[in-house]
Amino acid sequence: MSHRFHPNPDIADPIEAMLWDDCERCDQQAKDPRGLDHAKLAEAWQMMLAVEIHHSGRRYLTANERRLSGTLYMMFVLIERLQGVGVGGLAEVWRMPDV
Repeated sequence: MSHRFHPNPDIADPIEAMLWDDCERCDQQAKDPRGLDHAKLAEAWQMMLAVEIHHSGRRYLTANERRLSGTLYMMFVLIERLQGVGVGGLAEVWRMPDV
């Protein structure tokens, strides 16, 4: 699996992005977050909560960030349904530590 240099200022990569577009490894991690290390998964979970649950004003910087958060949000909704907890209830219970 290829992994390109990023952030690459020649193609306007956002420096603050977690996953970049047009990188095979980042594309794969966005589709299947099981390959993320603990710190990156915690960061992704916090990003998803900030954008999708708390509407904090944070926004996705790349399509891969949006794709990854979509997967995590789907998991969040399914876990909530299984637990019978109201919307956002697991956000506090399952909050991953800041890294």
